[in-house]
Amino acid sequence: MNILILYKDNENKNIIKDSNNNNLYFFKQKEYSYKKIKNLKNEKDIQIILYIGKNNFLLNIYSSFLNIPVVYTENSKNTEDIEVLLQNKLAYKDRKDLPVLMYHRVIDDKNEIGFYDTYVTKENFEMQMKYLSENSYTSITFKDIQNGEYKRRFDKDKKYVIITFDDGYKDNLKNALPILKKYNMKMVLFLITSETYNKWDTDVENREKEKKFNLMTREEVKELIASDLVEIGGHTTKHLDMPNVDLKTIEEDLNISNKIIEEITGYKPISFAYPWGRSTKESRDIVKKVGYKFAVSTEDGPACFSDDLFEIVRVGIYSDDDIEKFKLRISGKYPFIREKRNEMKAFRNKIRKFFGIKIKQ
Repeated sequence: MNILILYKDNENKNIIKDSNNNNLYFFKQKEYSYKKIKNLKNEKDIQIILYIGKNNFLLNIYSSFLNIPVVYTENSKNTEDIEVLLQNKLAYKDRKDLPVLMYHRVIDDKNEIGFYDTYVTKENFEMQMKYLSENSYTSITFKDIQNGEYKRRFDKDKKYVIITFDDGYKDNLKNALPILKKYNMKMVLFLITSETYNKWDTDVENREKEKKFNLMTREEVKELIASDLVEIGGHTTKHLDMPNVDLKTIEEDLNISNKIIEEITGYKPISFAYPWGRSTKESRDIVKKVGYKFAVSTEDGPACFSDDLFEIVRVGIYSDDDIEKFKLRISGKYPFIREKRNEMKAFRNKIRKFFGIKIKQ
């Protein structure tokens, strides 16, 4: 990020370290002016201002005219929290953030179409990966950003995307991997470790309409990993519905899952996907406790990537997504559009409730 820091004295001038992630520029609070900030914005493309002190009325006016967001802090010690504040402010200002895509299956035969829309065709998947490649997107994994490199998602010359798959179906190896190789795209696979097919969809009440789809064997997962394009993350052993399972069982399950993943990959997984995207605060705490650094939901969660690294929202890619829908979903704006839509829905429901009108679900 290109950050202008308005500091009081030299002691709090070094509130954020200058690094590959940040380009820092400084004015003393007694010396800055509208003209100086405007000139610096034009010369250095300033993205955000950090003011060390209380809310400043005049600076807020400058911020509005120059369209540069301001973050205020009186705490010059907790650098990590301040950097997160800056990232979030910039993301919400631009209403854009790092897109995290969610896939399940990539099919090449109509007989592989299931009851639930958790697939894309091989043709569509290639079209989507080709679009990412031709439009200079860089695919990254959670291992790539585990040391805070996710902060670089606001680099002016970069467009990042995280491509994720859930469960570990055989078609991920057969159909998805060759396309990923062709366009040099990485993926994160959240692996169910102790099932051979999608038992959670087929062998439970009210979900019997789904077909059985086989999951990869350990050897097939190793073949996937050998491509050097795949990170393996956790997804429980048997697709647990975490809000409906006691915490002891969750912790035991995650430890077993982690052990199996480490046996297959040679490393401890750092990323996790909640089955069905469902979790509670207590279950999220256990995910942290067993060693994960990131956790993703399905399509529910805060719009900004770094609001909560254990509730990262994903954008689902589905069978009827044409290229125009795909462009919207990878724009980084989709979670913000959905968030605004949900706010409007909640507002309309309040009005309906006030007038005694039946609330639409």
